[in-house]
Amino acid sequence: MGNDYDKLWNIKLGHNTPPGLKEKIKEQVINLIENEGVDTFFVGEIGGYEKDAYDVVLEVQKEYPQISVILIISKMTELNEFGIDESDYVAHRRDFDDFILPDKCATGYKKLCVVYRNRFIIESVDFIIAYNQRQGRAYEFCKAAKCKGVKVIELADKN
Repeated sequence: MGNDYDKLWNIKLGHNTPPGLKEKIKEQVINLIENEGVDTFFVGEIGGYEKDAYDVVLEVQKEYPQISVILIISKMTELNEFGIDESDYVAHRRDFDDFILPDKCATGYKKLCVVYRNRFIIESVDFIIAYNQRQGRAYEFCKAAKCKGVKVIELADKN
């Protein structure tokens, strides 16, 4: 979970990954596999950080083929939504081993479906690799996850 650095104050800036962030994600993914026994990673495609983290997990899966990559979607159309504008659509279909559409997401307004998706995630995981910079909805979900005992690994704090 993380801030959408594709947009700032509702202005599209393009996909600008902060320097070194993908390396930090990879380090944490490998740490979870090797030291915590994690073998399943939930990924998403809402916003720049999620897309970057998804790409990193797929890269790591080549080195650790025993891990599963599960795409968590907030609406069924996310499975086949393609477009030219990468900040709005999935530019190309990334691989995944399975997908989950949480029950409550099947009915509801799009933004509310994202809330249901995020609630499902924090109820279903032991770890979250986050990039939140202490603001935004993802930050609030990570705070809620911590209250539920989920270990949140915050990359924005690691310089």
